[in-house]
Amino acid sequence: MAESLWRWQPHPAQRELFCSGASVRVAACGRRWGKTECLSVDIATLALAERGCRQLVVAPTESQARLTGEAVLDRLERAFARGGPDEQGRTLVVRARPHLVITVAERDGAAASSQVLCRTAGRDGRSLRGLWAHRIIVDEAAYVPDRVLSEVLPPMLADKGGEFLLASSPSGRRSAFYRLYALGFPPLPPDADGDGVSYEGFQCATAQNEHLDRAWLRSQRDEMGELLYAQEYEAKFIDDFGMVFREEDVDAAVTDLAHVALDAERLSLDSTAEPGRCYVAGIDWGRKLDYTVVAVLDAEQRPFRLVHLSRWRATGWHTQAQDAARIVVRFRPRRVLADGSSIGDPIADMLDGQIASQTAPGAGRPTVERFTFGSESKQALIDGLNVALSARTIQFPPHPALVHELKNFEYAAGGPGRLKMAARGSGHDDCVIALALALHCAPDPAARSADFGILFGSHLGLGERDRWR
Repeated sequence: MAESLWRWQPHPAQRELFCSGASVRVAACGRRWGKTECLSVDIATLALAERGCRQLVVAPTESQARLTGEAVLDRLERAFARGGPDEQGRTLVVRARPHLVITVAERDGAAASSQVLCRTAGRDGRSLRGLWAHRIIVDEAAYVPDRVLSEVLPPMLADKGGEFLLASSPSGRRSAFYRLYALGFPPLPPDADGDGVSYEGFQCATAQNEHLDRAWLRSQRDEMGELLYAQEYEAKFIDDFGMVFREEDVDAAVTDLAHVALDAERLSLDSTAEPGRCYVAGIDWGRKLDYTVVAVLDAEQRPFRLVHLSRWRATGWHTQAQDAARIVVRFRPRRVLADGSSIGDPIADMLDGQIASQTAPGAGRPTVERFTFGSESKQALIDGLNVALSARTIQFPPHPALVHELKNFEYAAGGPGRLKMAARGSGHDDCVIALALALHCAPDPAARSADFGILFGSHLGLGERDRWR
């Protein structure tokens, strides 16, 4: 059907994935392998061949789900333009809002119509609950939250005993996508009596696409390096590849600090502010669904200790500045470094004003310094935290969100030959950034003199030396 409608000629690896009879197919795909093309053909042919079939396309974001859905729509529109489906009395109906829904409608009523629904897996799959499908296709599945893959989507297939097709570029071995892939590689057949779920995994390396230029692939290997090329083009799951902070370094930093209390319910750390201690603070402002986080380090001596961490979201900018100021006034840190990028700059101004209004007359108060994020400045900021973790010069209690963020903060491809650093998938990195900001403005005890200390971050235009005492 695909060949007659679209003159589609799959390369051998695409044919293998397309024709697999496993009820759960998991494809780890290299770039330019032809994933979107194969998925769109697979979905469109089933929509035409299986009347009454309901397929659900899921992706990490709404735009990614629409991209796959629009590729399917293009196939169907071309099929209808050739006159085949509409000769049987069928029509193509498209609804674009609020979500893309494609219907191959039958003359004899909606019950026999085939549908393709496109949804995002964002917000832990809230928009997916209550749906059902004969077949679920997950694009870029490695970047869909594990909970969605393991808890939200499988029950939707329970009524019909349907198919599950997951395709993605690989991203380490810590995801549900990898666990499902491992079940099907080599293929896991159903139970001996023929019942149950069968799994098949596919390692879809870019080089399997016979239409690509070999010299171009070699240039990518030279530019990206072996490890990144292995993940992005050879579709290999690299152990711990991409993790910015080593797990053993994070685990070594976790310790019980007797004077620091952990509120597990509110996910906060707090302690009594001691007069005369050298405290420094870092603040990352929350945008949209992110958290605002205030981190306070006791930098009197090494190892530095995290003595306060607060995180909150869904409050106005004025309230955020007010709440952050209360913490600053209580600890009276020597320096406060806040995110000053974009909207962060005027919020830092608000924070300055709130600190002034909450500080007793005549009492000293810090000026809020701004950190502007860019590719180079962020790299320097995170490198500082990485060095501190590796050198065992920072400690913090077992705060669940902080530990999780550190262990899931990763490198990802950010363009040809470039890497970016961010939380895995749709996760958060606000605690990581706040901690790194606090550390960035901490003094180096080895360089302290009676009057001055050389401070990290002097390239920010703060002056090479800052008054210590």
